[in-house]
Amino acid sequence: MIDLSNIKDFTTEKPSGWSLLGDEKEFDKLPEPHKQQIYFLDDMATKFIYEFLGNAHILTGEPYDPFAKKNFKTVERFSYFTNTQEGTHDLKKWLYQRGIPFRALVYVLPMYDNFPILTNWKMVIKYAADFFIHDDITVFDNTLNWCLYYHHDNYLLFGKNNIYDSAEDEKMMKDALERRKKFPGYKPPYY
Repeated sequence: MIDLSNIKDFTTEKPSGWSLLGDEKEFDKLPEPHKQQIYFLDDMATKFIYEFLGNAHILTGEPYDPFAKKNFKTVERFSYFTNTQEGTHDLKKWLYQRGIPFRALVYVLPMYDNFPILTNWKMVIKYAADFFIHDDITVFDNTLNWCLYYHHDNYLLFGKNNIYDSAEDEKMMKDALERRKKFPGYKPPYY
């Protein structure tokens, strides 16, 4: 059974198609020490990590407002995002300033299940210009205490100090169950 403690056992060395780091040939051009720090999740691990993300209450809103339920005490935004040498330097500097240890293992999840990656924070900073130019991307670690979200409109949001309280969601579910008892045909949108 896959969980966060053994997910690294369910990885492959390189993608068999397009990934956040290009296709198989582009990935092969990366320096060998970097390739040894980047793991692509296999199909079982991919299914697990996306289900985990959906149940972890890290993302609580729509892509344009992923932390809508104020599940993080602090949310920082980075909008100076250009595909230039200066823009890449500023992006890497901003990511470095988030204070995540370089060795921290993180999950880099593209929106559409295209070869999610398990790597370390140092590789996220190193390849930020490659990761954050495509579709929406979610980055988090096992602590669930922070989350980096890249929106395709060229801005990043960094939530830290997770303060998610399930009480509101539990009350909403309890109310929906009570309504279903009173009105058997009632089906709320989240069922």
